[in-house]
Amino acid sequence: MEYKDEVLYDLQDCPFCGGPALMDHVGGWCVYIECVDCGARTGHMEYKDEKSKKAAELASVELWNNGRVVNFGRGE
Repeated sequence: MEYKDEVLYDLQDCPFCGGPALMDHVGGWCVYIECVDCGARTGHMEYKDEKSKKAAELASVELWNNGRVVNFGRGE
């Protein structure tokens, strides 16, 4: 069995509600971070390969941890 190296990021609590954050990848082309409780999130950071994927993840973490997020509220 082969294991990939996983990077763990230190995500701060949501700047709006203090809830926990979760990093999510969409369709293998972008990543964003979202609050589990209120739905606040960063913009989508696009990537094309593993190298740019890590850069996109780091950019998302920096946006989140610096409070550069929007809050549209939770959908239905």
